[in-house]
Amino acid sequence: MRSALIALFVLLTFAPAAGAASIAYIDGGEVWLSSLDGAQKVRLATHVVNSAGETEKWLAVAASDSGRIVAARNVPGRISRFSWFKVWEPNGTSTVEGPLNAPAGWTSYTYPLGFDVTADGNHMVYGFSNTNCCPYTFGVGTYVRPVSNSSLDPIVISGWLHPTLFGSRVIAGSGTTINVQDAPTTYGTAFTPWMDVSGAHLDLRRTDVAANGTLAAFELEEWNGSQTIGKIGVVAIQGVDQPPTLATDCFLPATGIAKDVSLSADATRIAWTDGAGLRVAGTPTGVAEHCVLTAPPVVISPTAGESAIGGANVAAFLPPTAGGPPTAGGGAARPVATVPRKVTTKALAAAKGVAIKVKVARAGKVKLSGTVPAKVVRRKGKPVVVATGSATAKRAGTVTVRLRLNPAGRKQKKRLKGARMTLRVSQGGVTATKRITLR
Repeated sequence: MRSALIALFVLLTFAPAAGAASIAYIDGGEVWLSSLDGAQKVRLATHVVNSAGETEKWLAVAASDSGRIVAARNVPGRISRFSWFKVWEPNGTSTVEGPLNAPAGWTSYTYPLGFDVTADGNHMVYGFSNTNCCPYTFGVGTYVRPVSNSSLDPIVISGWLHPTLFGSRVIAGSGTTINVQDAPTTYGTAFTPWMDVSGAHLDLRRTDVAANGTLAAFELEEWNGSQTIGKIGVVAIQGVDQPPTLATDCFLPATGIAKDVSLSADATRIAWTDGAGLRVAGTPTGVAEHCVLTAPPVVISPTAGESAIGGANVAAFLPPTAGGPPTAGGGAARPVATVPRKVTTKALAAAKGVAIKVKVARAGKVKLSGTVPAKVVRRKGKPVVVATGSATAKRAGTVTVRLRLNPAGRKQKKRLKGARMTLRVSQGGVTATKRITLR
C-alpha cells in the first residue's frame, strides 16, 4: 500500500543544507568508511580485545553532516551498560572515546535502538528498551548526551524510540506516528506529531530526514518471531514545519527485507540494506507504488549492516603508502613496531613499562596489545590480553608507546616468563602484528 495514506499533522523547522561525501557502516563487527560510489574504502576499526580477553564488536555507527563519525561496540549479547563508543574527527584522527552509558535503576538494558549524532557532531542520541523484575516494569525512550569523554549519565527522554536527528532535533516514532522535537536543543521532552503511517498497515521503526528538508524516508516492518516484512517509504517534504509536498510518494524498490535507511544531507543519495547488502542509489522520485531511482543502486558491501551517510571525506582517513599517495583499503601503510631485543616480564610490570618505537604514516592514536595463549594463564578459549599501551602521534613519523602488563598479566606474571606473546599494533583501522618471547 502506498505511503500516500499518511495522515498529516503540524510540523517544525528547516535544517540547513549540507553536503555529503561518504557512508560509514558496520561490516562483520568492524567500522568501515566508503565513498558513495564504493570506489574508495577504508576500515576505521577492527574488533577490540578487552583486558578480560573478550572480543568486542562494533554494533552501530552514526555520521554527522560536519564529518564527525561515532560508533558503539560491545561483546555480542552482553548487557548494554558495558557498551563503549569512539569518535573519528573529519581530519582522520581519533582522540575521544568513553562509555556509552545509561542511568542505573533497571535490571536489564537494551540499547542502542537507533543511534545518531547532531549535524555539528557535538551530541548523540540512542534509543533504549529496559526492563525490571520483579514486579515486571518496562521502559522505552531515548538517551541524549554530549559526544565527549564525560562519564556522566545521559539525559532521558521517555517514550520515544529509534531516534534520528534533523539538525539538532530528535525525530522518533510512537505507535504509527512520526514525531518531531519542539525545541532545537536535542534535550527537550516536548514533541509534536508529524506524520501518521498507519495506512501502510505495518509497524513504524525509524525515520530519516535529509538535512536540506526536502526528503524523508521511514522504515516499516512486520515481525512473526523474526522479521518477515521490511519496507522503506519515501516522501517529498518542505521542511518539518509544513505538510509534505508529496511530489515523491512511494516505496523504495528493494530485494527482500529493506531497512537501515539513510539520506544524504542534500537529498541526492539514499542508502539502505536489503537482501543484496548495503546499497546507495540516486534520489527516489515518483508517486507510483515503487519509486524511480535517479541513479541505479551501487552495492557498497553485500554483508554490511547498520550505516549512515555523512560529510566525512574518505581521503582524510586513507594513510599514505610508503611509495606514494593515499590508497583505499588494503593499500594503507601499516604501523611498524621496533621492539627491544629483550623484553622481560619484570620490565613490563614496572611503572615505566617497555618503550616500543612505532613508525606511523599519519597523526592519530596508536594502540598496542599483547596476547598469550589462554593455557599460559590457566584459561581456556581465545588468547588473553596481558599487556597494553597507547600514545597519540601528532604527525607522521615515530612515536614511543609504553607497553605495560594489565591486571590479568600482573596476576600471572610468573607464568608469562618464556611465553610467546603476540604484539598487535594498530592505528585507526590499520594493524600489524609481531611475535615476542618474554624473558
